[in-house]
Amino acid sequence: MIPFRNTFDPIPTIVQRSLHLILVLLSGLCATAQDCSIPFTEPLFEVQERSDIWYGNAPRFNGGSDSLRLNLFTPIGDGQTERPLVIAIHGGGLIEGHRNELNDYCRIMASMGWAAATVTYRLGYYGTGILDPPYAYDPNEMRRAIFRAMQDAKGAIRFLKGRHEEDSTSTNNVLLAGFSAGSITAMHAAYLDQPEEKPAAAFAIGDVQHFFDFYPRPDLGSIDGDLNQNGSNASILGVSNFFGALLDTTFIGSATDPALYSYHQTMDPVVACGLNRPYWGIGLGIPDNLPYLFGSCMLDLRVQHLGFSAGRYQFSLHPGNAHEVHDPPGELVHNVQWMRDLFCTTTSTEGKFDRGTTTLYPNPTSGPLVVDLGGIPEPALITVHDVTGKLVHLEGTGSGRLQLDFSGLRPGLFLVSIQTGDRVELHRVIRE
Repeated sequence: MIPFRNTFDPIPTIVQRSLHLILVLLSGLCATAQDCSIPFTEPLFEVQERSDIWYGNAPRFNGGSDSLRLNLFTPIGDGQTERPLVIAIHGGGLIEGHRNELNDYCRIMASMGWAAATVTYRLGYYGTGILDPPYAYDPNEMRRAIFRAMQDAKGAIRFLKGRHEEDSTSTNNVLLAGFSAGSITAMHAAYLDQPEEKPAAAFAIGDVQHFFDFYPRPDLGSIDGDLNQNGSNASILGVSNFFGALLDTTFIGSATDPALYSYHQTMDPVVACGLNRPYWGIGLGIPDNLPYLFGSCMLDLRVQHLGFSAGRYQFSLHPGNAHEVHDPPGELVHNVQWMRDLFCTTTSTEGKFDRGTTTLYPNPTSGPLVVDLGGIPEPALITVHDVTGKLVHLEGTGSGRLQLDFSGLRPGLFLVSIQTGDRVELHRVIRE
């Protein structure tokens, strides 16, 4: 991910007069106690960085011990007392990678008003004895690595919730964002939440044998792990999955489970969008001893079957054959807006706006929106803003009827402002 900043043309004076009103009205439409007086989608603040914060020790796959740490980024001067918190988890095939790789992502998020942490988790598993990972002794090795990483992620969530007063963070509006193996970790932390879901591979199983050496594989403990059992839970509001996967789609148990945003390329050769082993498109014998994983395309079928409510699930599927995000700045904008809308979701505005004599239909719309001005005798200026207050359409017209094309806008809530003289009508329109 790379830093970005949205730019757009200067707004005409007549629009400026109504823009503040629109933003004030939007800030009062939050569905939770979260203070939504800032958009959380634009870089507005300087950032404070704190690195190498220790959050626990945990046993490695080979009997050693890992010191687990995180980096924390918070905005300066945002005035928030319960900042939304996003915890970012790096990739690397469960054998490599470092939390610092997501420092820039966290800086961007913090500049928008979020608290953002990037975390270390346990890496590694046993190879074949001749070949090191990503070659594996058997499929249980990666299953156990996923389980250990998930335990660490849950420990990091509880750790950060436990210091929420120090960091001015919310304990409710907590989200995970994972990339590749980090997304595999994040989604298991989000959805593997019942003791009976503990995989058989995470119990005590047979030793690993390398020639004349034997390495035990003990029980890995509970699904929550032992780290930071401080009275806080590891529940989250949602998870952003960038080319990740699950061991079992039934871990997503109901439509009330954490919200899900998925991004995947159709022919990703490392983590398949469908059902396949990791590195399926690379071959060389690497996939042979790895478990089958359910990628984003399979998760889509599960989520659609469960019927997640509108706004709690989005799937960005890109035609391509790379294990990456094809447009990092654009996808970041889309994803951040989705995360923000989970805790600042607007609600019905009936009775809040002056709807005047005009009629807008169909609403919701997926394409053209008819604006019937109802016989307004003087020219009207019509503007469309998204929920951050950004101007996305400007049109001057006389009396009568016209059409606005919403097909190029992303799904979400928009405010249509119709101004005649000193009078402003505001209409809520949903783009499906």
